[in-house]
Amino acid sequence: MLQIKSSTMSRPAFSRRTVTVQAASWTKATTTDAIKAAGGKLVVEVAGQKVLFAEVDGAVYAVSNKCSHLGLPLVGKTALFQGKVTNGCVVCPAHNTAFDLKTGEVKGEWCPKFPNLPLVGKIGDSKPLPTFQSRVTGSDVEVFA
Repeated sequence: MLQIKSSTMSRPAFSRRTVTVQAASWTKATTTDAIKAAGGKLVVEVAGQKVLFAEVDGAVYAVSNKCSHLGLPLVGKTALFQGKVTNGCVVCPAHNTAFDLKTGEVKGEWCPKFPNLPLVGKIGDSKPLPTFQSRVTGSDVEVFA
């Protein structure tokens, strides 16, 4: 039989961990010419995240390229996953939810392509799309990340 004896020495009430903090800063992500050449929307990886840049009426917006519902890309590599930018919103190609490019808030109905199932609804609550501060300096597009 295994017997464990307790030690008279006490352990500290905390554990030592290394925490790395990386400060956010303005980072050049793309150019206005590249966004225009891509049809007004372009996905760029910034600080390990895929960010969708969209140009609407001369302003450039930056939002997460992951839909807040199922995590699918708003603008992907195939024709099937090509979200549309209309009326200041990006529309998810998977379930047709429109997200405001300025605020990330849902505009209109949440998941209009999904059925409203008994007990579970539309499988998930309405969630805004993460947004990033962006600015244009000359022709460079920078994001705060």
